Amino acid sequence: MRIIGANVKIISDSRGNETLEAGLRSDNFFASASIPAGKSTGTHEAFVLEPQKAIEKFEEIKSEILKKECRTQEDFDKFLIALDGTENKENLGGNLILSLSLAWARLRAKENNQELFEYINKIFSEIFFGSAIIKAPKPIFNVINGGAHAKNKLDFQEFQVIPTTEDFNIAYSVGREYYRKLKKVLDDKFGEENITLGDEAGYSALFKTNEEALEIMADLIAKNKYPLRIGLDVAASQYYRAEEYVINKKSYSKEEIKEYYLKLIEAYDILSIEDPFYEEDFDSFASLTADLRGLKTRINADNISKNWENISSKPDVLVITDDLTTTNSKRLKMAVDKNSGNAILVKLNQIGSLTETLEVVKMAYDNNWQVVVSHRSGETMDDFIADLAVGVGAWGLKSGAPGKPERLVKYERVLKIFG
Repeated sequence: MRIIGANVKIISDSRGNETLEAGLRSDNFFASASIPAGKSTGTHEAFVLEPQKAIEKFEEIKSEILKKECRTQEDFDKFLIALDGTENKENLGGNLILSLSLAWARLRAKENNQELFEYINKIFSEIFFGSAIIKAPKPIFNVINGGAHAKNKLDFQEFQVIPTTEDFNIAYSVGREYYRKLKKVLDDKFGEENITLGDEAGYSALFKTNEEALEIMADLIAKNKYPLRIGLDVAASQYYRAEEYVINKKSYSKEEIKEYYLKLIEAYDILSIEDPFYEEDFDSFASLTADLRGLKTRINADNISKNWENISSKPDVLVITDDLTTTNSKRLKMAVDKNSGNAILVKLNQIGSLTETLEVVKMAYDNNWQVVVSHRSGETMDDFIADLAVGVGAWGLKSGAPGKPERLVKYERVLKIFG
C-alpha cells in the first residue's frame, strides 16, 4: 500500500495532557489514530517521547514513509522499528511509532473493504493461527477508583465489576445500571458532595479501607442479584516499599500479602486480581497462581492454537499480569516459564506497534493464558482497542467505568459490531 500523505499532530487526552494523533492517506482513503497515556506505568514499557519532540522526529522520517511501499502490517511496523533502531523505541518513541502503526492498520482495512476488527482477525489468523474466532469480550467496569487514579485512602487502584453473562448487550446494560445504583448508595453513605470521579470514571469517596469499598460493591450485587463478579487491579508496585507492602499503614511481607489477597478472594468471590505483587517479583506471582489453581473449572487444551474456541468464560481465578509483562514477549516468556499468572493485560502503547501486540497475544494463547485488552488512564476518543479485543477474541475489555465519553466509546463500538 502506497502512502501519499502523512501527518502527526498534538491533541489532548482525557486528563488534559498532550498526546499524538497520526493521519495517513492512500490514493483512495484517509485514516487516523490517537494514542493514550498511562499514569501508573510499568518500568519496562516502550519509551514515550515528549509530543513536540515526536513531531520533530516525524518530520525527519516523513519522506521515508512516503517513499516506502509496504505490503503487510508486519512490513510497515518492522520498517518503523528499523527506522527507530533502539531496543525500547527511545529514538522515535513508542507513542509515535504506535500512532503510525494503528493509522496504517485502519487505512489498510479501508483499502481491503473490511471493518477494522475483520482486518485484525484476518492478519492474526493468517500469521499466527490459520483460523481464529471473532467474539465479544467481557466488559470490565472500573466502578471505584483508588491508588494513583484517585485522591482517596484506597490502596487498590481499581475495583471492578465483571458480568458473567455471555451476551455483551446484556452485560453492558447491567454494568451501566450497577454504576448508576452504586452512585446512589455512595451518595447516601458519604454525601453527594463527597463523591467525585477518578481518572477512569470510577467513583471516589471517603472510604476508610479497601474492604469497605468491597463490602459496598458486594452488597449491591447481592441485593439486586446482578450477574456480576468483582475484579481488582491492586497495582501493588504503587504500595511496595523496601521489600514490604504497605496497606492502610500496615506492613505485609510477600507471604502475608498473599494470604491477605487469598482471604479477600474467598470472602468476596473475586474473579480476577491484577498486579498483586511488585513488577519484578515473578516468584510471588507464581506462588499466588499456584494457590488459586483449581478453585474454578480448569480448562485443558493440548494445543490452544488449534483449539482456540476451548478458551471459555470459566477460567480459574485470573491472576493478571500488567506491570510484570508490559505487553512484551520477552517478559511474557519469563512469566510463562515461571507460571507467574494465567492472564495478561494487553496495552498497545506498552509495546508500541500492532504487530508486536499480536505476537504477545499469540504467545498468551499458545500457553493457555487469557487475554484482557485494556485502555489507559489518559484516554482519547479513539476506539481501536474495541476492534482489537473483538478481532483476537479476547476474554475481556477494560475501558473504565461507563461514565465518560472516552470510556463509553470503546464499549459502544463493541455493541455496534455485534448489534
